[in-house]
Amino acid sequence: MIAAMRPDIDNIDEYVRNTTARAFSVVASALGIPALLPFLKAVCLSKKSWQARHTGIKIVQQIAILMGCAVLPHLKALVDIIKHGLKDENQKVKTITSLSLAALAEAASPYGIESFDDVLEPLWRGIRSLRGKVLAAFLKCIGFIIPLMDAEHAFYYTREVMVVLKREFQTPDEEMKKIVLKVVQQCVGTEGVEPEYIKTEVLPEFFRCFWQRRM
Repeated sequence: MIAAMRPDIDNIDEYVRNTTARAFSVVASALGIPALLPFLKAVCLSKKSWQARHTGIKIVQQIAILMGCAVLPHLKALVDIIKHGLKDENQKVKTITSLSLAALAEAASPYGIESFDDVLEPLWRGIRSLRGKVLAAFLKCIGFIIPLMDAEHAFYYTREVMVVLKREFQTPDEEMKKIVLKVVQQCVGTEGVEPEYIKTEVLPEFFRCFWQRRM
């Protein structure tokens, strides 16, 4: 299977690459994730083309979506394979990396926060400097990681990310608005985030930007 699909990993057509990623996730569910790990590591670190790295990381996302909580025993290995993508020079690779980490966090919920220790710093650096679709993907990833944390850390990181979320309340981009609202919902619903903080720091700006009176 790997030999047959290998040429499609760095195909210039994104549709072909996406289909290849889904096919590899089916192979992983059939043979077991460990059988595919060495291959995935090689593809995700490929220096040949960004398309190969993109497809390799996309395979991890599709494995998380397809296999759900079955990724838990291999969570650390999968995160380690793709974490470098957060610092990739290609914006599409950065985006798919954060979306794949989001899928892994969602699949592992409510467990596995220790597997994401190495990606917290690049994620937080990213949300302070990035804009547009890449920022949206980073925020989405953080939205799925915060609920895995213990109460103290969840509150700390919620306050940190809320600075960026409040700024993005005013974005004209509808997709970004949807992601921002989803992340706010995830953060305020997490144990440890204090009601008083939400009332004083989040709600005024939230209602100012989203409350629309209609005649």
